Amino acid sequence: MELIQSAFFWGIVSAVSLPLGAWIGLMLRPGRKVTSALMAFGAGSLLFALTIELFAKTLHQVAEHGNRTVLLTMAGAVAGGLLFDLLNQILNNRGAFLRRVAVARRHLTRLKRLSARQLLHQLSRITLLQSLPPRDIVRLLPHLKRRSYEPGSTIFTQGDDAEALYFIVDGEVEIVREGTDTVAVLGAHDTFGEMALLSDTRRSATARARTRTRVLQVLYADFERLLTESVELREAVRELVAGRVDDLARKAPGYEADRWKDESLKHLEHLSLEVSEAEIEEAGYSAHAGGGAALAIWLGIGLDGIPESLIIGMLAAGTGGMSLAFIAGVFLANLPEAMSSAVGMRAGGMSAPKIFWMWTSLCLMTGLGAALGVLLFPEHPAGGHYALVYVIEGLAAGAMLTMIAETMLPEAYEHGGAIVGFSTLLGFLTALLIKIL
Repeated sequence: MELIQSAFFWGIVSAVSLPLGAWIGLMLRPGRKVTSALMAFGAGSLLFALTIELFAKTLHQVAEHGNRTVLLTMAGAVAGGLLFDLLNQILNNRGAFLRRVAVARRHLTRLKRLSARQLLHQLSRITLLQSLPPRDIVRLLPHLKRRSYEPGSTIFTQGDDAEALYFIVDGEVEIVREGTDTVAVLGAHDTFGEMALLSDTRRSATARARTRTRVLQVLYADFERLLTESVELREAVRELVAGRVDDLARKAPGYEADRWKDESLKHLEHLSLEVSEAEIEEAGYSAHAGGGAALAIWLGIGLDGIPESLIIGMLAAGTGGMSLAFIAGVFLANLPEAMSSAVGMRAGGMSAPKIFWMWTSLCLMTGLGAALGVLLFPEHPAGGHYALVYVIEGLAAGAMLTMIAETMLPEAYEHGGAIVGFSTLLGFLTALLIKIL
């Protein structure tokens, strides 16, 4: 019971910086460079603590138990890293990405890239674009907008100012001129709105959806920039306007579309898909409006803290006693993490009291997790229990190392820049100093 109480106490001490950091973030709103420097400092101290308190301990057991100890710890670490990645991705898809700006940016960039791949699949079937080099089309992707129209909806009216070009994904669009019957009926993979692009005039006809229709829209200003840089595209548009779409189709038969798409996907990997602060804020409001985001964020933060609490329990149960270096490392890592996350969650629409009590509950959970760690890590494990202990230790350490590499350091570097490397070093050396004092 004494060990359980000790582990609970040290768990609370290490995690009290969570509500404290949230309060500082919400009340004082420190600059991003300050927060980033502190986060890198905490990451450095955690890296030292993990290296010395866990992996070095494992190496010391080789003389008594052989290399089996190292192999068990390594297997547990790999499993811990993979498990963290899996759970982190599941929670991020439900809104937990909002707990950190860097995580949110990376998550939204991944979604943008998936969306871009879907767009490329659709563009590979557009007759006008099949003659273009894939590198040109990939540059057009950020400017494409999806639009949907119900049957009978007017897309544009004769005489309107011409502002956009349209590619039909599916459905039918009829082109009608005043005083005449339907001029043309266009279907999937056709293009319309190009006449005004070349003639720089108002719309010469009305475009109306005959069925439920989905299109890709690109503004002329964006398309014209591509026209000035691509001879192939200018020629393709001229042929389209001249009524030679069928000729274009013969030049790019169906099987060529797959090759074109594959080449485009290669160019897509080099396309920079930046995520703005406004997009992160919008995603935050959307996630909260959809419900469940607050719980996902809470679980995501808890996921980051579970490995730390288990290791604190392991240290409390060990013969060497509690490591102040590890407690200091966790405390210093938690403080800027909570500062940064609290600001991000507030920007996403979460109320300040909810944010504060969320971090406070996680502080309590860390204490309880540390107490649980005492039960999982007896002082002198033997037999099958010995193997289980080292696997769980490796599991916790692997999850922590993955968390530091995937969330803390990217978050720090995004806003701190070059200072992050030096701050990480200072954190590492500070933990070393605490260890030897």
